[in-house]
Amino acid sequence: MSFTQPKEDKKLEEALVREFQGGNLEAYDKIAEIYQKKIYGLSFNLTRNQMDAQDVTQEVLLTLFRKIHTFQGKSAFSSWVYRITLNASYMKLRSKKKEPNVSIDELMPSFNGAGFQQEKIQDWSENTESLLFTNETRDVINKAIDLLPEKEKVVFLLRDVEGLSTEKAGEILDLTVPAVKSRLHRARLFLRKKLANYFEEFTSRKVEK
Repeated sequence: MSFTQPKEDKKLEEALVREFQGGNLEAYDKIAEIYQKKIYGLSFNLTRNQMDAQDVTQEVLLTLFRKIHTFQGKSAFSSWVYRITLNASYMKLRSKKKEPNVSIDELMPSFNGAGFQQEKIQDWSENTESLLFTNETRDVINKAIDLLPEKEKVVFLLRDVEGLSTEKAGEILDLTVPAVKSRLHRARLFLRKKLANYFEEFTSRKVEK
């Protein structure tokens, strides 16, 4: 489902930004209240560490306070905030030792000469509503997401986790809509294949009970 900011919320946000740029500190407090959870959520999904996500959240809020005058309104304010959050999260990750990601081509479906997929992969995504609420399943999915290469992972997080529209994700990442769709498609295929065996076993266990 795509995230669309209601017009009244967008107008309120634009007004708050103008007020803050004019020196109204109460407007900043309201902006921080609106975005604190969103910043933390995106950062945590990238870092998988509560302390790191808290650090990034404080850093981003401080950046907004110090650099609000640099925001010129060429893109949506929310896109600007997301870009700052992504950059701060990546800086945090790069300051630590991080295991290299698996090549996405390693787990992509293979195709024959006629262009047809050679192997049938279970589309577990259509039947996961009851599965996603177990801690075990969340852990398995999160570990699989963390294996995604950076370019595909951030698109997947913005679209399928944060619920942003394709256009919004493109604006944040400075990508065309087709580029966002391509990376999202590759990410979903990667995860579908990576998680297929787990969900087959999960379904079997439910049937046996």
